[in-house]
Amino acid sequence: MEHPSTMPRRQALGAGLFAAGSGLWSEVLFPSPAAADEPPADAAVGRREIVKGLDGMSRVADPGNSPFAGGHNAAAVISSAFFCREQRLPEEVRRELLALVEARLLTSPIYAARPAEAADPKLVDGLTGDLEAGITVLRSSGHNIIFAATCLKALRDVPEAATPERVAGLRRMVRGFGTGGTARNDDPPADPGDEPRFVQFVFEEFLTAIDLYLAGRGHHGFAGHVLTIGHALVELGRLGHRELARKGARAYWQFVQQARRGADLGGRKADAAPARAPTPLTREYWTGQGTRRTGEIVSSHLVKYPYSLYALARVLRDDALKQRVLDKVYHLTATT
Repeated sequence: MEHPSTMPRRQALGAGLFAAGSGLWSEVLFPSPAAADEPPADAAVGRREIVKGLDGMSRVADPGNSPFAGGHNAAAVISSAFFCREQRLPEEVRRELLALVEARLLTSPIYAARPAEAADPKLVDGLTGDLEAGITVLRSSGHNIIFAATCLKALRDVPEAATPERVAGLRRMVRGFGTGGTARNDDPPADPGDEPRFVQFVFEEFLTAIDLYLAGRGHHGFAGHVLTIGHALVELGRLGHRELARKGARAYWQFVQQARRGADLGGRKADAAPARAPTPLTREYWTGQGTRRTGEIVSSHLVKYPYSLYALARVLRDDALKQRVLDKVYHLTATT
């Protein structure tokens, strides 16, 4: 497995939203947060995937495994559940998405069930402490932040999964990305504590990164991870770890500055988006992804990138910015 800093990242991403000008807009593609009288999402949806994802993530730092590659896999399994719930996907869409997860991701031996143990929610404090020890320095394109935030959200949702063996494995995963180091002193232009402003900043940087990619002067991983790291910081704040999110914003700012510089791809431009394409909110999208052959990390991105985009877009109220995102979002999951 190559080190993530040297991996080729020109993997076009996939996934379509309807092309700009289709007339299907914010309430369809970017649903509003749930109204006060709207019933909560069904907590039973995806619970199996959340627990399996935690089991898998708790083994990615075991000998012979990779916290980076295996962590992508497990994070996508967990994210599939939250994506189904938060977007209130119809049953037929959920079925296709979770079938893809089953066939493409859950085949790894890391997903063997952990032995039954008594849960102890206090163990989760150790996981947040391990994240804090390394969060101010950019590590593996922010995947320590992405994976840890995903696990913390999962453990809040299924607190009985906070068992000693499982949490110990999760802590090894976070520590596997490194701790310590000297944080840079330059603060980011946006504070995760100001969620609306921070989300707008995330999307503006996403558009900058995807435009560089389309012009052959960047790679899609910059655009995708501008979303996923930003989303992880937002989730940390929502989980009550606001100071931790602010610390992580320094590492995020390092990544954003890398994304702004782009990468020399020899001027190879991405293909134009089709006139229409199914969105990740539709059954057709997931059926189509199931017919494509993609590797482990790309397969995980097919789930994680849309999950972060839609989750963040629920709080975005700038319709002009939404339209600009819509104009480019096909390329987020049009993987080659």
